[in-house]
Amino acid sequence: FFFHETSPGMAYWLPKGLTLYNELLSFSRKVHKQYGYLEIATPILNKKELYETSGHWQHYRGDMFISPMSLIRNESKDVFAGTEVFGVKPMNCPNAMNVFAISTRSYRDLPLRFSETSVLHRFELSGTLNGLFRCREFRQDDAHVFMRMDQLKEEFEKIMEMIQIFYGAFKLDYRLRFGTRPEGAMGETKDWDKAEEALEEVLKTSKKEYTKEEGEGAFYGPKIDILMKDSLGREWQTGTIQLDFQQPKNFHLKYIDQNGKEETPAVIHRAIYGSFERFIGILTEHFAGSFPAWLSPTQVVILPITDKQLTYSQKIVEVLQQKGIRTKVDERNERLQAKIRDATLAKVPYLLVVGGKEEEANTVAVRTHDGRDLGAMKIEEFLDKITKDVENKS
Repeated sequence: FFFHETSPGMAYWLPKGLTLYNELLSFSRKVHKQYGYLEIATPILNKKELYETSGHWQHYRGDMFISPMSLIRNESKDVFAGTEVFGVKPMNCPNAMNVFAISTRSYRDLPLRFSETSVLHRFELSGTLNGLFRCREFRQDDAHVFMRMDQLKEEFEKIMEMIQIFYGAFKLDYRLRFGTRPEGAMGETKDWDKAEEALEEVLKTSKKEYTKEEGEGAFYGPKIDILMKDSLGREWQTGTIQLDFQQPKNFHLKYIDQNGKEETPAVIHRAIYGSFERFIGILTEHFAGSFPAWLSPTQVVILPITDKQLTYSQKIVEVLQQKGIRTKVDERNERLQAKIRDATLAKVPYLLVVGGKEEEANTVAVRTHDGRDLGAMKIEEFLDKITKDVENKS
């Protein structure tokens, strides 16, 4: 990836980086599907009226990219009033409220879990931009769970299970921080008290260690942040779990309960990776570039000893690529040791050396980027090994 001065804080993703990005996205989608989430996509550009309803216009406008259309259509009319004012969305929750509202919902429909990975933009100050760790354009593994309050404990437990699946796949340590009502928060004190009590109770029940930070909640509800450290010991918020009574009220959301009465649902806002960009930044440092085989942009590089093995090398490529293994051949006219050194520096998980002996026996000599020599294997044997590595996230 790289950044360019014409779009500060917004990454250009190159082929290898986008491969890693998409692998994380694919893993996220698979786990969300297992837990009953329905994926949606919503508009990136919305009229200010949406954000006035959600409360973001009052509480978050300074962090948004805003455009009065008259300034674009006619630069000579520098006016704000009487025009259509649009904001580029900084988060997905107002749009998720609209998705819930399009249909009549029953208590039997709950919990209703929507996931979304639409692009978000936040107008971070230029002095705070910090590579992938703080961007102006990013995506999240976002989700909104609409539920009855008696479903909160079970939903929280499922989210904690998902967190363990996600972070366990990378062997990452994290801690939790419980944030309470901030200054200038939206809504009534009694609703905040109820939300804070409910969220802290399920947090205690989970037996996960956490710290409590007064005033660190979102403007619409208390939250639990997932905090991780980078390679320099700096702590970053990645994922978050937020309990919200305010926005469902603002959007007049209702479901029909078992007695035929209208009730307002509660909403859990949650992201586990948090920002894909920040998570990739942390992963890159955590693994020092030595990504596990399932994540690595190039999973296998084939190193022919001479040009005579190029045809055999291409045959191996075809076999591996048919099974979805990201493979390439180093066809350069270089000594074998130079090829091994370069592949090792690139931290490709598996190096397959092929010479005349390997071609004759229909085998490959398998090495790893950390210098281990796994010896000769039949192509099918190696394919079985790397396929299991990928499937098991090992």
